[in-house]
Amino acid sequence: MKPNDAELVVMFFLFIFVLLLGLYVLFSNSPSFSEIFAGRKTSLIYLFTGFVSATIILVLALSSRPRKRTSKLERLVSGYGCSDFRFRPFFAIDVLPSGFEGTWECCLLGQGGWGSAYLCRRGEVKAVFKVPKGFELLIEESGGDKPSGTSKELMKELTEEKKLMEKLEKVKYEAEAISKLDHPNIIKLLGYSEKTPLLIYEYADYGTLHWQLSKGWKPSQKDILLIGVELSDALRYIHSRGLVHGDIKPGNVFIKDGVIKLGDFSSIVKTLSSKSPSEITGTEGFRAPEQVYIDLGERAKKEGYENRIDVYQLANLILYMLIGESIDGEYAIDEKRVKEKLNKVRDKELRKILAEALVLEPSKRPSSEELRKAFKTLYEIYEKIT
Repeated sequence: MKPNDAELVVMFFLFIFVLLLGLYVLFSNSPSFSEIFAGRKTSLIYLFTGFVSATIILVLALSSRPRKRTSKLERLVSGYGCSDFRFRPFFAIDVLPSGFEGTWECCLLGQGGWGSAYLCRRGEVKAVFKVPKGFELLIEESGGDKPSGTSKELMKELTEEKKLMEKLEKVKYEAEAISKLDHPNIIKLLGYSEKTPLLIYEYADYGTLHWQLSKGWKPSQKDILLIGVELSDALRYIHSRGLVHGDIKPGNVFIKDGVIKLGDFSSIVKTLSSKSPSEITGTEGFRAPEQVYIDLGERAKKEGYENRIDVYQLANLILYMLIGESIDGEYAIDEKRVKEKLNKVRDKELRKILAEALVLEPSKRPSSEELRKAFKTLYEIYEKIT
């Protein structure tokens, strides 16, 4: 356990005092030769003890500070976003958190299986407003003359009350699960509504990994390893809090200021929940075997390996970036197919890391922390030679 800042300060000044005491004894006047010898001998002990102890304290102080992340992805494609800000929704003060109420200018950023994401701006502030399918009018009701999300007529037009409550519960579950997450490689939730199914996330200016690859970005081996290191660290973080992402794919990995960030937590579940791994929504092409085969899912849950879904999916993502192909969980039972695809990975060490993470049995895969260490070791080698 590392000492806190106050303890470090007290300990540092204590040993500075020991050093000064040693210097005083060394250079003070003594009445006899024997006393001088004894004084100097004692002072040397003080000096040595103080020097070693102060060095240890300084090392502890430096190691206790979080390291500043300077590594960023290189040669990214710019131009992500939308420019047709034709929607002007208005939100009353009791609908959105403080600071987000009022009128926004929005444009459609993208649509996925869960719903739609809109880039909204007000002055210099930009944020992403996310709504589930069927609730697009919360944003697209233009003109700003009606408070979006508050009029009974609008809510009737959107959906029946039962469906509204279901969506609100889903949004609330996602929001509560990730609202306290604070990690440099996780997209930050800025706020959410308790009255309408709407989430507000920070805006990633370089889009998703899917967008970058579709626009021709060619990540280097070093870039790919950096993505592996930082996403596995994000997974280590959420796994330590009893959460499973469950849908890691290029479209759910974002890039902001050159830094990779895991996002879209609509599939997130808590470990030891009533939901089986086979019930966790995944995307075909990137699913883990236990999301396809019920027996594997039940066994993983029983043995406490639910979070190995994310380990498989991350390895699958890295494989996809390397060779343009993935191994969907449905085909993980085909050892020949798995081996053929893995053999396309040129780097022998990286191939070994991926092979261990893409095994059929969840219990035989490394943890997210073990995967992070493996990626980091290899990344540091590439960092030295490039």
